[in-house]
Amino acid sequence: MEISFYTLDTDSVIDGYVVSSSTTYDFALREFYPLIGRLDIQRDALNTKFYSRLERDIIQGCVIPPITIALVESFNHAETKENDIHDYITNNLNNAFVLDGIQRLNTLRRASESRGFKKDRRIYVNFLIAGSRDRLLYRMITLNNGQKPMSARHQIEILADSFFDFNELDIKLLPEKGRSRVRAPNAFKKSDFVKGYIAYLSDSINIDNQRIIEEKMDELIATKIIESDISSREIEFTDIVELINLMSLYPYLNGWIRNQNNFIGFCVGIKRSIKVVKGSSMDQVERSVKTFEEAFKSINVSKVNIGKVRRELVSYYFESFHKLKDSTETEILDVISGRL
Repeated sequence: MEISFYTLDTDSVIDGYVVSSSTTYDFALREFYPLIGRLDIQRDALNTKFYSRLERDIIQGCVIPPITIALVESFNHAETKENDIHDYITNNLNNAFVLDGIQRLNTLRRASESRGFKKDRRIYVNFLIAGSRDRLLYRMITLNNGQKPMSARHQIEILADSFFDFNELDIKLLPEKGRSRVRAPNAFKKSDFVKGYIAYLSDSINIDNQRIIEEKMDELIATKIIESDISSREIEFTDIVELINLMSLYPYLNGWIRNQNNFIGFCVGIKRSIKVVKGSSMDQVERSVKTFEEAFKSINVSKVNIGKVRRELVSYYFESFHKLKDSTETEILDVISGRL
C-alpha cells in the first residue's frame, strides 16, 4: 500500500472524517500534484525566498508540513468501518483536490528535478472527507477566515466549478469571458450563480455592497457563513439547483429566475420552503410569481433601492411561500407595504 494510514476521527460538524496518513514524495507527485489543475482558478505558484529555501531544504532532508486533500462523500457512520474509509480514499484520489498545500506540492515538484532528491522520503497527508459540498466549504472558511491569501468569496468561486456538474441539467452557465462573444439569452451568468451560492451559504442578500471595502465585505460574508449553522441544515445547495433546473423548463420562470436579484433572493428564501415549492406544480409556482410581480409593480421605484428591495422581498416571499402562494395581488401588496 502506497499510503500508510494512521488515525481516523469522525468530524460530526461536517458529517465526515479526518484521516492522518503519509506517503512517499514519488506517490505525492504522481497522485496529488496533478490535482492542482482540477480547478479553473488556482493561485499561481509562488517563487518567494521562503519557497526557494524550502526547495533547498527538501533536498537536504527536511520534513514538509502536512498537506490536506479533500473529498466529498456521505457515509452511514454506523455501518462504515475504518477500512472502508481507507479503501474509499485509495480508490477516489482522482475525485479529490488540494485543500491546503498547493505551494508545497509545487515546490516539491521543482525539487524533484534537482540532484540529490530522494523520492522515497515521506510526506504527511491529512484527508478531509466531508458529507456534503456545503459542509466542506463551511470547514474551509472556519479554518481560513482572517487569513490574507484567500477570502471566503474566493474559496467559493474557485470551488464552484469543481463542486457542480451541470452536464445532466438544463441549466447553462455563461462564463464572464464569454459574455461579449456569445449570445445566450437562456444562460445564467456564472458570476450570478456564484453570488446566489454565497447568499445561500451566508443566509443573507447583503453580499456585494459597493459602499463597503471589499476586504471588510469578505470578512462579513465569512462571519455570516460561520454563523449560519450550515451543518444542521436539512437541504443542500444541490437541492436548490435541481429546483432551479425544473423552473428553467418554463419560459416565464426561466426568465424570472435568471434575474440576478431574483436569483439571490430566491437562494436565501427557498431554504425554508423548498418542500412546499417542490410539492406544488410549476404552473402554480408560475401563477404565484406573476401575482407577486404584479404587486411589486406598485412600489415607487424613486423612493427605494429597487435592487435591494427586490432581493429582500423575493427572499421573504419564498420563505413564506406556504402562506402567500394563493394570495391575491392586493394581499401580497399589503404584505410588501409592511416590509418597506
